[in-house]
Parts: sequence; structure tokens; C-alpha cells
Amino acid sequence: MKFSPLAVFAAVFLAALCAFAPGAASAQGRDNVYAVAGVRVDETAANAAAAQQAGFAAAQRVGLERLIRRLTIPDELAAQGLPQVEATTLERLVSSVDVEEERRSGTRYIGRLTVRFDPSGVRTLLRQFNLTVVDTRTSPVLVAPLVVAGTSVETAAAWREAWADGGFGDELVPLAIAPEALQGAPAWQVAQPFAQASAAASALYATLRVQGSTATATLVEVSDNAIQQRGEVAARLASDDPAALRAALSSLTEQASARLQNDWKGRVAIGGGQRARINASALYTSQAQWEQIKDALEGAAQTLISEIRIEAVGRQGALVSFSFVGDRDQLAAELQRRGVNLADTASGPTLRVAAR
Repeated sequence: MKFSPLAVFAAVFLAALCAFAPGAASAQGRDNVYAVAGVRVDETAANAAAAQQAGFAAAQRVGLERLIRRLTIPDELAAQGLPQVEATTLERLVSSVDVEEERRSGTRYIGRLTVRFDPSGVRTLLRQFNLTVVDTRTSPVLVAPLVVAGTSVETAAAWREAWADGGFGDELVPLAIAPEALQGAPAWQVAQPFAQASAAASALYATLRVQGSTATATLVEVSDNAIQQRGEVAARLASDDPAALRAALSSLTEQASARLQNDWKGRVAIGGGQRARINASALYTSQAQWEQIKDALEGAAQTLISEIRIEAVGRQGALVSFSFVGDRDQLAAELQRRGVNLADTASGPTLRVAAR
């Protein structure tokens, strides 16, 4: 690709502009996927210490199962079966267990925990079982937990809590919870300010209805160019007990998240994922604009982009190259939400700061 219109600056200016290390951000963004939050345990043992130990052990096993389902393709996992891991192997895979909340008595331990796993160890394990590993994240989705008219305040609060405590922020498609102020029918014009505040590219309206012993949630996703019907998820209420309601609502959130996660994996990861490389001219009129372009690339390195290189820098532009996973529309949307436009021109792809 020709780069003749860009005059090269002096070495000092070049060094100042090229200060850029996206590799760490890329690795951190991917490794965050290996943290499983919101793992609930309830264990009883002879004493408090034994109960806590049993709770941590249960959280590690549940967390690994959730992580395996997160990182693999459903059809492959169904065909191969869930890998069975010995206790000693599981201990080696766990990096840490963090307590989100806990209650304990003399013989019982109840907790909500975050289990962090060693990325390299987990990837090696899954490949040994001939499972494709998908650990590339995409843009967050903002979730608006709504309820139909006539729903009790307590149920509405439990619905929002189920989303907040589900640990969905570390998924491949991270889920952020919208403020209660986001209400009404699905509309991107209304949701957009809330989505931008969470760096989300779309908003999922999840509307709860509880009738008799059945809880359902209708899912509608909106973005700047589409309204997508995501269908409905359902769960049975085992009893009138509040715990049964919480369990049903948790099931609904997990089903809804799974639809988004599996759709993402199906689009980019069949056969190990489709990755392409792009060379682009980053055009700017000031160092501030160049810094904004670099910040956008570094931010996107936590989701779609990797292996960023700055090939050359000039007074009004730079030549950059990077790899990305997914399609060009997803890449353009990811950069757009970070304030940078990606466009195809006669001289090749260009990056510019978006007009305000």
C-alpha cells in the first residue's frame, strides 16, 4: 500500500506518537474471559472450616463447567461430552477464588464466588479433548430488565438482581445492566445514551412475565441499524417460595445470555474462528486525534483486534496494521463506538476520528 502523501516527521516526534503497547490490553481482555463470577454454593459439613472448604471446592467445579460451556461451541461439546477433570487437575487450573458475598454458621457455608482460571491450562485441557477454544470477546450488550404491567415491586427487583448477580460481565459477549431509568418499548433512540455510557453497541430489552407456575422473558435487541427479535425464554417455578422465584429468574437470565453467546460463537468461531489482517491509513490533523485513534485501537484490542503494529508515522497520518476476528461490519461498529470511523477509500482502508 502506498503511503506517499504522508511526510515523515523527525525521530523525536515519531517516538512520541508511536508510544503504544496494545499487547497487554489484548491479553488482559482475553484473560478476563477466564474469570467466572456469580458462582453460588451452599454446603454443609462437620464444622465451619470444612463447610467453607467444601463450598470453595464446589465453586471451582461449577466454575470450570460454566467456563467450558462459555469457551466451546455447543454442537462440539454435545458430541464430545463435558470433559471430566480430576480434583488435582482442577486445583492446578484454578488461579484464585474471590468471595463476592458469604454467610456461614457452625456447619453451613453459603456464598457467591468468583473463580479465576489459568488461561493457558484451560486452553490446553480443551484442545486435548478436541474442543475448539473460542475466547475472543465482542462489544458489550446493554440489558434492560423490564416487567409487564401488574408485576409486583418485589418481583421486578428480583429480576434486576438476577441479571446483576449473574456474572455476565466476563462473557464473550459482556452484558451490562441498564439503569432503571431505561423503560418503555424497545427503541434504540431511547437506549442509545445508556448504551454509550456502558460502551455497548446494542441493547437487549428483557421483559418478564410471571403467570402461575411459569416465568417467561421476551427478548428484543436494538441497535443503530436493526431491531432483532431474540425470542422468548421460559422457566418453571417449583413453588411459591421466594427461593424458587430466584432460581427461575436465574435460569431465564442464563438462557438469554446463552443465546447471545452462542450466536457470537457461531458467527466467528466455527472451525476455530475467522481472522483477517488489515492495513489502514490513520489520518489526523493533530496529535490529539492520533492519540484518540490509538486509544480506539487499544480499546478494541480487548475484543476483536490483536497484533497491532504501527508501520510508519507522518505529520498528518500513520500506517497501521492489525488482525481482527469477525466481519468488517462488526469491526467498523466496534471502532465507531470508540469514536473512530473505518472507511474503504480508493487508496485503501482509512481510520479517522468521528465527527461530533
